[in-house]
Amino acid sequence: MEAKEVERLVNKKLLRKIELLEILVKGCRLHPAYRAIRPATGRCLSCVEMWSARQELNDLEEKNSI
Repeated sequence: MEAKEVERLVNKKLLRKIELLEILVKGCRLHPAYRAIRPATGRCLSCVEMWSARQELNDLEEKNSI
């Protein structure tokens, strides 16, 4: 791979991490105490979105540590 391609992939991953962190920071208006530590019940769309973001972020971190 060329250096530009590697840099583009790294930037893409970093931007996705920022998007996921923004979802977690924004939180849920209806359930302000929910921080996606446990799975969402599925009744609240923003809590489910937070849970999905947390799982994707954990997967990205796991791939980077290997």
